[in-house]
Amino acid sequence: MREVDELGLVPEGGYLTIFIPATGNAFVFRVKSRVNRGFERIHYGPLPLPAGLMLPSYVGGAIPVPVAGVMPGTTYIPSELAISFPFRGVFSETDMWYIPKDWRERLFHVITEVTPKWLRIDVQIPKGVTQGRFQRDQVSTGVDKPFGFARGRIELIHFPEIHYGYRFGNDTNLNVYTGVDFTYAEYIIEVPKSPDLIFDILTRRIPSKWITMPITIYNDTIKRAFLETYGIEGFPLYREDQRSEAVSAYSSILMEVMV
Repeated sequence: MREVDELGLVPEGGYLTIFIPATGNAFVFRVKSRVNRGFERIHYGPLPLPAGLMLPSYVGGAIPVPVAGVMPGTTYIPSELAISFPFRGVFSETDMWYIPKDWRERLFHVITEVTPKWLRIDVQIPKGVTQGRFQRDQVSTGVDKPFGFARGRIELIHFPEIHYGYRFGNDTNLNVYTGVDFTYAEYIIEVPKSPDLIFDILTRRIPSKWITMPITIYNDTIKRAFLETYGIEGFPLYREDQRSEAVSAYSSILMEVMV
């Protein structure tokens, strides 16, 4: 079975591995179904930037958003104004990708693409916590720094119980009308119950879609969300010659799994 389909999403029956750098652990899920199969695209519209919002400039000072959805030249979204994507009728109308822990069998895999494609992107997890770091904690990075950001596209897993904050930067001198498109999967997932299978996935003997989350700071909000949603903080990685030790550890962890 292929790790992903033509959209970059995991097919039914496939495996999804999510690595958390801050802990060195990974979550392993089997995708039982994708409830939005055939409807994976959302044309969201412009970035939710209201007219008149003051954005700091790379060259100093601040510049107002001239028209809703337009990002002024040389500006970026600061930490305190990080964006979640509003949507009517969802659990949290200020954040369309948020779901509560009671929906632990659901997981959002979201590929966000923004136009113009050269706009800078980074993400806060949880909202308000900038995760970008260089040389451990020596230097913070992000859209307001010289490096430590993506351009035009970012791929993430949205875990239950956590609000994410997206930041964007326009390092040209042009005012640009923005656009956002999502390619997403709403998975119904389960944790495999075989410790040997988990070991084979984490040692890459069995194909799995791997996503490394930009989490370098293990905030209490993240830890609480993992424990309250899944009962665990993931599975530690072991070398291929440590199967016995790994299987023993995974067997204990699996006793705490809630999904």
